[in-house]
Amino acid sequence: MTSSIIKKAYQPHIFLDENRIGRDFVVSDLHGYRDQLDKALLEVSFNPNKDRLISVGDLIDRGPNSQACLDLLEEPWFWSVMGNHEQLLIDAVEHQTDALWSRWLLNGGSWILKCDDAVVANYASSLKFLPLTITIPVGGQLMGVCHAQYSESSWLERKTASEHSQADWLWGRSRLKNNDTQPINDIDWVFNGHTVVPDITTLGNSVFIERGTYLEHPISLINLHQWASDYS
Repeated sequence: MTSSIIKKAYQPHIFLDENRIGRDFVVSDLHGYRDQLDKALLEVSFNPNKDRLISVGDLIDRGPNSQACLDLLEEPWFWSVMGNHEQLLIDAVEHQTDALWSRWLLNGGSWILKCDDAVVANYASSLKFLPLTITIPVGGQLMGVCHAQYSESSWLERKTASEHSQADWLWGRSRLKNNDTQPINDIDWVFNGHTVVPDITTLGNSVFIERGTYLEHPISLINLHQWASDYS
């Protein structure tokens, strides 16, 4: 994998221009299941010349082909926020402690043991450039993407949030645990992954779409234009 993500001009919070020629899709955690993603894209006749795919993060670990999922970062039609599994990789490689390596390997990172040191270092340096949030205007609405959950009261607060809050965006589960339906202001919908749910679950305007591909459940692939139309 090259560092082409850097060419997209790193920002911690990316605002994509409206897609006026095609469709935008958001996809749940891939966890190395590239074949399942390719099949899902084929079923919706995904056109890489017009359509875009935005991931809620966790491209890697647990599944059979993490490297093929990381290759998606080279595609101009693909965008992803940072997931906690990307952060596990970065932490282990940057700090090189036994505890951090063990934490990652125990959570599905053993595929990295087959990679050359230079490849591993390149993955870590490239993944550091993934944003924490992505905003997409679709059908007159604003759609947000954040990996685990978004815990601030307003989407506008994402640019001034503390490191503690940012960590919660990668690891938090409280919104689902507490059945928190409090809406997030200044955004129409926020799509999250991370926590496995039996079906797509909406709490307020937070939408949890991770059904657990690594548990042999289907990938969630949501057409944001259709979502905007259904919930206008």
